Amino acid sequence: MTVTMFKRGLAAAMMLVAAQAGAAEPIEGNWRTANGDTAQIAKCGRGFCVTLKTGKHAGKQVGSLSIVNGEYTGRITDLDSDRTYSGSSTAAIHVFVAHR
Repeated sequence: MTVTMFKRGLAAAMMLVAAQAGAAEPIEGNWRTANGDTAQIAKCGRGFCVTLKTGKHAGKQVGSLSIVNGEYTGRITDLDSDRTYSGSSTAAIHVFVAHR
């Protein structure tokens, strides 16, 4: 493999990763809560909604998130205590390139 072929392959791999990264945010999906229930984070308007999928509050939206410059911020409500919490977090995508 020549250096030019390697560079082209690397560029193609980076474009594929960039396309996949733009397809969905890393935070989207099903998550396990502290008490074992499942919460789904999905696109909702310009941000994301957190909806319980299992447990005694299944089907209820308990939170919302937005993303700005790679940082998620939002609020989530503990329905048992009727307390609402706010916070922020970041998610990282790691790319590994194997070469011979």
